[in-house]
Amino acid sequence: MKIKNAQAVTMEWLMEDAIEPHADLSMARMTVAINHVSDLHSHSNCNEAIHVLEGTIEQRRGDEWITLKQGETCLIHKGYKHQTRNMGEKKAVLILAYSSGLRLYET
Repeated sequence: MKIKNAQAVTMEWLMEDAIEPHADLSMARMTVAINHVSDLHSHSNCNEAIHVLEGTIEQRRGDEWITLKQGETCLIHKGYKHQTRNMGEKKAVLILAYSSGLRLYET
């Protein structure tokens, strides 16, 4: 498992091509600290599903913001700009799933 950006927004990679060659999917556990937001970005080669394990987030998908609570999930289609912000009262913990084992990340 690889952990990136060990600060306000963390990603722990659970599965991807770098962990299991030819996995053809990616999965990560993301933690977002209170009052923090991830960078605005898109993935041109895959869809992304975001599932909230703990907390409440506001998820940007294109031009809209969606509030997601524990147990809720949303889909980000490939090419859509998106970002996650935590305006709740505790850290947010998410599971992210991607339809590619190697994600293209564009800002």
